[in-house]
Amino acid sequence: MQAPDFTHLRQNFPLLNQRNYLGTHSLGPLPQAAFSDLEAYAQSLSMGRRALPLWLERYEEMFHLIETLLNAPTGSIALAPSATAVQATIAATIQPTANRDRIVISSLDFPSCRYLWTSQALRGFEIVEVAAADGMQIDAADIVAKIDDRVAIVAVSLVSYLNSARLDIQPIIAAAHAAGAIVVLDAYQAIGTIPIDVTALDADIVVGGTHKWLCGGMGLAFAYVRPSLAERLEPVYPGWFAHLQPTAFAETFVPATGARRFQQGTPSIEPIYTSRAGLKFALDVGVEQIHQRNTELTTYLINCADRNGIPVHTPRSHEQRGGSICLGVDRAEILVQELAGLGIDVDTRSNLGIRVSPHPCNTEKDCQQLIESVVKLAHRRQSVKVG
Repeated sequence: MQAPDFTHLRQNFPLLNQRNYLGTHSLGPLPQAAFSDLEAYAQSLSMGRRALPLWLERYEEMFHLIETLLNAPTGSIALAPSATAVQATIAATIQPTANRDRIVISSLDFPSCRYLWTSQALRGFEIVEVAAADGMQIDAADIVAKIDDRVAIVAVSLVSYLNSARLDIQPIIAAAHAAGAIVVLDAYQAIGTIPIDVTALDADIVVGGTHKWLCGGMGLAFAYVRPSLAERLEPVYPGWFAHLQPTAFAETFVPATGARRFQQGTPSIEPIYTSRAGLKFALDVGVEQIHQRNTELTTYLINCADRNGIPVHTPRSHEQRGGSICLGVDRAEILVQELAGLGIDVDTRSNLGIRVSPHPCNTEKDCQQLIESVVKLAHRRQSVKVG
């Protein structure tokens, strides 16, 4: 496949032409086509119920796009308003028993997911948390060591939201399956920048969403559920969109086949419109190509940071990191504000410094400008102290 011309493709992302935007891990830049889709949605609102067929058409298209992106079988995707919501729906289907009552999580998981899974202790589960030994990365072997025949669920993140550390997930999936446990993989910080084939991964449940690396609207998440598993799990909190025939308005609930049985009420239509263009971009360009370009830019950032004595708090091996780089700087929150004043957008997490996430349509010049600005602001701060 011919390498995409990301310099040319940059013109499709208005934000990248207005700012030095390096915050894709937080909110991906919307493609220009997404604004056209948003306008189409706004126009549809004036149609009242006549818009329903249009909305349902977009709704069905969303399933197809996500299935294609993940190489997921037809009918294996469920939509939800957030990653937490879809995981809660799955969690409710699994009850603790005398012989299987443990849930394994990690210290690098996103807080919302951690809140959800740790709260399952109220239902009788024992929560086993695996900590990052160095505060930065978790060894798969440390998680595997906690998996035994009492574990019901292993709920971990493929890429950490804190510093983009990437988990070696295959040994964990293998160990969980050998012990009879289910793996719920939060891939929100990976999908769209790391190629994921759920069939090849042999995954049970893979959770993602549209507003980060898929450069879509907020309020739309999804989960792949292995078809054989979906048929075994009984929905506890279903809604009418989880019914086998939603528009039949039946008196009793008959679950849909596959993952759709885990959906609930009427979906939000706006993010279905605003998320289509980003998904199409990922499919048209290819996530493998996006990943390769992101690797080039993050490696460039690391090299620039090294030359300027800026600590890097993200694994250096591209196989052990996601799409972001965490730079160890002082007074990170203030620095983020100062950079924003210069037209450079990044953010900060915890005490690890600033998080930097180049979109594939960013350039080495964008990365260089960031590093130079960080150095200049640090020198200016030192000069003020000395003065």
